[in-house]
Amino acid sequence: MKNIFLFPLLFLFLISVEAQEKRFLSGYVFENVSVLENVKVVNLTKDITTVTDSEGKYKIAVATGDQIRFSFIGMKTIAIKVEDVTRILNLEMFPDVTELDEVTVQKKKKLSQKELRVEYAFNKNIVMTGFGLLDTKKTIGDIQVLTADDFKANGACLLDLLRLNFTGLRVEGSCALPGPIAIRSAVGQTVIEVDGLIRDPHIIPIEHVRRVAVFAGSALTRKYGADVGGVIVINTFSGTTFGNKIVDRARLRDNFIKSPDLGRQYLNENKRRNQNKKLISGTVTDGKTPIPDVNISIEATNTATRTNDKGKYKIKANPGDEIKFSYIGLKTVTIKVEDVTRFLNPVMIPEVTELEEVTVESSKRMSQKDLEEDYNSRKNIIRTAFGYLDGDRAAGKIRVITEEDITSVNLCILDLLRTRFPGITVIGDCLGVGGSVLIRGANSINNVATAIFDVDGQIFTDVPIWINTGNIKRVAILNNLALTSTYGSAGSGGVIVINTVAGSPGNKALVDQARLRNNFINGKILTKADINRNNPTYLKELEASTSFDDAKKVYDQYESSYYSSPYFYLDAYSYFSDKWDELDYADAFIKANYGLFENNAVLLKALAYQYERQGRYDQANEAYKEIFLLRPNYAQSYMDMANSYRNLNESKDAATIYTRYAYLIEQGFMKQDTVGFGPIMEREFNNLLSLNGEAVVNAKKVNKLYIAEEDFKGTRLVFEWNDSEAEFELQFVNPGNQYYTWKHSLMDNSETIYREKDFGYNVTEYLLDGSLPGTWSVNLNYLGNKSLTPTYLKATVYYNYGSKSQRKKTKVFKVSLKNVNQELFKVQSVGQLSVE
Repeated sequence: MKNIFLFPLLFLFLISVEAQEKRFLSGYVFENVSVLENVKVVNLTKDITTVTDSEGKYKIAVATGDQIRFSFIGMKTIAIKVEDVTRILNLEMFPDVTELDEVTVQKKKKLSQKELRVEYAFNKNIVMTGFGLLDTKKTIGDIQVLTADDFKANGACLLDLLRLNFTGLRVEGSCALPGPIAIRSAVGQTVIEVDGLIRDPHIIPIEHVRRVAVFAGSALTRKYGADVGGVIVINTFSGTTFGNKIVDRARLRDNFIKSPDLGRQYLNENKRRNQNKKLISGTVTDGKTPIPDVNISIEATNTATRTNDKGKYKIKANPGDEIKFSYIGLKTVTIKVEDVTRFLNPVMIPEVTELEEVTVESSKRMSQKDLEEDYNSRKNIIRTAFGYLDGDRAAGKIRVITEEDITSVNLCILDLLRTRFPGITVIGDCLGVGGSVLIRGANSINNVATAIFDVDGQIFTDVPIWINTGNIKRVAILNNLALTSTYGSAGSGGVIVINTVAGSPGNKALVDQARLRNNFINGKILTKADINRNNPTYLKELEASTSFDDAKKVYDQYESSYYSSPYFYLDAYSYFSDKWDELDYADAFIKANYGLFENNAVLLKALAYQYERQGRYDQANEAYKEIFLLRPNYAQSYMDMANSYRNLNESKDAATIYTRYAYLIEQGFMKQDTVGFGPIMEREFNNLLSLNGEAVVNAKKVNKLYIAEEDFKGTRLVFEWNDSEAEFELQFVNPGNQYYTWKHSLMDNSETIYREKDFGYNVTEYLLDGSLPGTWSVNLNYLGNKSLTPTYLKATVYYNYGSKSQRKKTKVFKVSLKNVNQELFKVQSVGQLSVE
């Protein structure tokens, strides 16, 4: 009897085992939104292997308890144990991030945005979303796509079109009284997007509709927010032409310029890229020692972590996010994430607080721009060599008289000071002898120094008796240490500020900052030979090669070790093209390893700098185009493209880029920076129109162009750097061996760095007006870039700027040696004309 019952039990067991053997695990593998092809899927327990197909799908035999591994080059390997209920598994993979220096992970092969734009017209599966063009066949999730040719019926309005052609939609209302549109299967709200922008779809004429896609529960919906369960994407014919021509009528007065093929639609591509979360890692130190337990958080989110006992951390963030590093007793560091940010190694410094239980309130100071705008309406504002001072809010009393109080009776400034400012001692007369001014009086023991004069931003130690008092707009006496300290020891006797009518806002007189301080250069300045001693071994051996063939052997020897380092190829490119003039050879290995540079704006910019330095403007232009596609909402992208076209003598295209930038600002697509980048961009455009106006428009219409009068003639130095995280100090040494330092670091100038990242630029300028002729030196102290990689600095020297004899020379420096003062180059200035 037992055998009778045993047989059915054995039979059921065998059936169970057979069913278990025939069980399969299936699903999709994807990264972000796009499916991944050729992902290796291995059942480690049964030694079975398969790969995902072109749609990211896989299917593999499994049993409960089996170990399944998913691996793909450049992605973090994932291992999963199969449970009794596991049947379908959709897996998202993430990039594998290492902390090794100069390691580049090859990008997976998928169509770029540029390639998708080319295919859009004939591939109906491609749609344009707010996050860029998307191939719906390569995207995981339930997606319906129809083109205008596929619509069964159009109806009277868009509501009818959606109701008649798509299943699973809930369309309420009528054409006369539109109602909401939603996806029935979607858990959460439905977003409706027209040509990449969230808009009211009811006003779109149905004849304008080119393509419609309905996403329900796909990976794409997560990008629109956690509460979004469905997305309806509508593409119109006018919004997906990828060739809009934009001309700024206000600037050129007419449509004289033909637009090159760079459109504002690339802004949507950048928006898509900005939503791709990435893993950022690094080490937090005090400059020497790692700091454990540093609080690291993403502003405006709940994402946070801490450094471990070795000061290391990892955190996920989107481009545009701000990562805050905070620790009790140390100054908080906030860094904005960019598209290429992978490693951040911030240095934290002590927070110094001198008083306890003291609350410091905002001084409510106005910005320099505000003060400039209020200058003519408020009499207590004066313009100094260091910016505008508000007499009502300054750290000390400022005595000011204005033009209404100045009469023509006064022969010179000495008479004016003697009669209008009691308490000061005026020595001398106006008859050509001159004199001096003692602000505290001749009998003052603590201050026997004479006052200096700040006239429209120019500093004079002698009394400027040559000034016509009828042309003076404002005179102020600065006698407070807090107000005169910026002038250095020269201002110890006080400062008399004179604003003339010609020097009021609008006249931008230049000041030699170096001469204002008692700061004579001293200490060791490393030369190029000194710096080269710290070059990598491979570069030293290349430099030691006595023939091109010997150099090729050295290159071949080291390439296998540095094949993943783009900096190795940049070094080799410069070496072979400069020393041996072997451009074809250098181009070949750049082309063969272009995958290391592709889609990385920082590396592409370093390559473009090298091309510009060599005068290979065609190659530089191609690199800048790629950067433009990657960073269409960076202000720098427009200046780079315009200057690149100008290098190619394509002045019309250059002018179009400038006007497009102005148009995008005017329409609100981009923000305007009036402090840092704006004046530089304006100067560049104005210089183009001034010198190449006839190439921009017909010669008969040149007089219709608006060209501002150039306020500067001399030597102009423009500095650009490829990595926005770079921190450094530029030192300008005048012929008198005095220096001025421009500090570009979070510690000294954090507001400038935040502004640069906000608007997207990495450029500054320094103007030599020729008032002190002779040899100027430019030095650099490099402070690092938070990722332990080199930074490339480009210096463009414009000789005789603004004149018909204007010419330029481009210099490029690879900088990696930190905390040493190194010589970059020298400039010979002779009055307003300059030579090398």
